[in-house]
Amino acid sequence: MEREARTLAESTSVRPEQAETLLADAGSTPLPHAMRVAEIAKRQNVSLAALFEATGVGASLEREPLISAELELKYAGYFERERVQAEKMKRMGDFPLPAALPYAELRSLSTEARQKLDALRPRTLAQASRVPGVSPNDLQNLVLEIERRRLAAADAVS
Repeated sequence: MEREARTLAESTSVRPEQAETLLADAGSTPLPHAMRVAEIAKRQNVSLAALFEATGVGASLEREPLISAELELKYAGYFERERVQAEKMKRMGDFPLPAALPYAELRSLSTEARQKLDALRPRTLAQASRVPGVSPNDLQNLVLEIERRRLAAADAVS
């Protein structure tokens, strides 16, 4: 049902006169021309249900799928960034951490992260990510530190 609501929002246009009152009540700027419901629903204080009502479509859609579709439309950029970040962390999960890594020397990590990682000695980045007190920023810095050390070691050999 949520997919149906999103598809309908993406394929339905609303004319300026249809949305005039709705947008004024929401404190939003009027439409310069007909626009897709999906685009207008991204605006703050503009509800997808109200837009469908203004256009005369979507009356058969249930409330919960409408709310889910509205949230997806409004926060699509944020959700996508989070999905990309989660996928990146999933791929990096198998990233090995050297057994003898001197965590105490890694000043780019928070003090708490250095102490906990030094005590627990995780073998992979995925294990390190599950340590309470180790932030995503600490994990990024940990990867950078390891890569920096690998490059320095390779340069020393050359």
